[in-house]
Amino acid sequence: MKRLVFLCSLAVFLSFTAVAQHQVLFPAPQHLQYGDGALPLSSLSVYISKNGSPDILFALKELKAVIEQVTGKKMAAATSGSSASVQYTVKSAGQELPGANEKDPAREFYRIKIRTASIRIEANTSAGLYYAVQTIRQLIEGSASQAKLPVLNLEDQPALPYRGVMMDFAHGGLITTDEIKRQIDFLARWKTNQYYFYNEVSINMKGFAGMNYQAGYTQQEIRNIVAYGKERHMDIIPFVAFYGHLHDLLKLEKYASLAIGHYGEELDPRNPAVGTLLKDWIKQYAQLFSSPFMHVGFDETWETNRIGTDVDTSVHSEALWLRHLDFVQQELKKYGKTVLAWTDMNSYYPDIMTRMPKEVIPVIWEYTPDTANIHHYLDPVLKEKKPFFIQPAVSGWGHVYPAADYTYTNIDLCLKAGMTNHTLGFITSVWTDAVEPFIRPSWLFMAYGCIGAWQGTVPDKKTFIADYSSIVYPAVKEDMQQALTYLAQTIETLEKCLEKGTNHLPKGTIVESWSNPFSPYYLAQTNAHIEDFRQARKQSEEAEAWLIHALAKSDKKDSPFINTLLVSARLLHYSATRFVWAKAICDRWNESMLGKKKNDFVYYDIAYLCHGLLQDMMDESGNLKDAYTGAWQSENMPYRLNTILGRFDVEFALWQKLLLKVIDYGIEQGPDHVADKSFEELFRPDF
Repeated sequence: MKRLVFLCSLAVFLSFTAVAQHQVLFPAPQHLQYGDGALPLSSLSVYISKNGSPDILFALKELKAVIEQVTGKKMAAATSGSSASVQYTVKSAGQELPGANEKDPAREFYRIKIRTASIRIEANTSAGLYYAVQTIRQLIEGSASQAKLPVLNLEDQPALPYRGVMMDFAHGGLITTDEIKRQIDFLARWKTNQYYFYNEVSINMKGFAGMNYQAGYTQQEIRNIVAYGKERHMDIIPFVAFYGHLHDLLKLEKYASLAIGHYGEELDPRNPAVGTLLKDWIKQYAQLFSSPFMHVGFDETWETNRIGTDVDTSVHSEALWLRHLDFVQQELKKYGKTVLAWTDMNSYYPDIMTRMPKEVIPVIWEYTPDTANIHHYLDPVLKEKKPFFIQPAVSGWGHVYPAADYTYTNIDLCLKAGMTNHTLGFITSVWTDAVEPFIRPSWLFMAYGCIGAWQGTVPDKKTFIADYSSIVYPAVKEDMQQALTYLAQTIETLEKCLEKGTNHLPKGTIVESWSNPFSPYYLAQTNAHIEDFRQARKQSEEAEAWLIHALAKSDKKDSPFINTLLVSARLLHYSATRFVWAKAICDRWNESMLGKKKNDFVYYDIAYLCHGLLQDMMDESGNLKDAYTGAWQSENMPYRLNTILGRFDVEFALWQKLLLKVIDYGIEQGPDHVADKSFEELFRPDF
């Protein structure tokens, strides 16, 4: 008996050991059993019929491209389907994209059987076939002539029928259409099937030529993006602000009368001209986007509520909100669209769920790692037994680099609440409110949300960065693992020093990172957190070093992306340095002049033209401006670049003005003069 137990234990141990030798898979499949042996990639052949359906041909061509990239040689072309070593069946034609009433995730089911001489793929639809290819891509071990696939049986399908990412095209810069396509390719690797195009006025509407001129996407560009997404089984969904958040429309005098109140943020549903405008826009959006869905926002209509509460009691804000949503829903229904809308106004109108139009699907958004906050919005929806989506976010809109643990936990809690209460779908938000942050640092966290949405549970946070790096950056995985870890640590440390007084500004470290480091408030903050600032400098320096290593060894296709992370690491370092250097400058002057009553080379240390503390800041801010420009242009259109470069110009001027003030003071007073005032009092550093 003991021998039997020992043998069973040994068998289990050996089987787990064998599994551990294989590449981790994201998302993890529902069923995976490895066998003995491997299939050499060099022996594979595929038959691609010229008369096949485009969706199936696209998946097969992608498989062929992946194999050829890894092996470095052409994949053999079989003369017929039966003679190919890659065999596949697709049960149902069409259904490339999720429909409006998906209930069963089995539409995307696939099965893979790999033997030493063949691959067999069975899929319910071409979406399943395409996702099988994404899994095979991750299963590959080795490269060139040594590339192989392990023998296995694998079955998989998603936990949720709708899995999306929302990209913000309204608040920050505008990423190029090529970058949008790179995002779609990236998200497709994690089997994402929805891409929400959040837009306020960033798409050129016919008849509105003066609205955000040269700050939007043409309608042809949108059609190209929609087609590109469909090939990769990703539904491109319009996400349009049809009530609030329309300042860029209402700031034009031509449309100012459409606003309610005096501050030009929200439409006035009582104005007939608003209905006329929205009917036009709805028609255009319905023609541009083939998706069965449209997300209409309807969030944060604070101005209407404020007017009804404080200014004009004849304005019944809740009734207006419901009336306007009903109007928009009825118009979109004419075009066969299912409407999604946010529910955050439930905080102001506690009973609004009971009267929300039945056809509208509520979307619960909550961007904090707080279960109570999530249920504050979720419980009213559950009470009314409404189907719903849930939407967390990457906490990057207020930081140079996203707050990692904050983001992970927010996604974790939202997914858990969604799965427990049978959510229809899961949307990971990416916002750009502070304009400055690049979107590329958010990709890691986008993947985390998408992987969780497919699996129904999030990946292990302890190993996620290492596993992610091995999949996305196999040639430099150790460098990237270290860099991403140090970036996350840096922002966590900086949060101890900054993020104190941003209130309703983009919450995070970025607003304060440009504040005057010589002001009494920030000098006191720096004194209190000097070790944290120094720790942030050390951590960002480590991130920079690992990214420089990775950049030297990476593939050309990854270089622009890694460079963007490197610029982000340098920005984090600069954010900490400007506060540390401001303190060092004040301390150096004050200790010498006020403490020792002696001018002991203080001008040399502070204002030497080659390597003084003030010159350090001028050098770094100038270099960073150039580096930032290059990284921005690799990701974004020119729109809003000068808005950020202006921050660098003002920053440079702060240190340049101080340098000249100190030099002039030394010239005027003479080399032996001892000042009787502190540095900050004497020179009054300011922008």
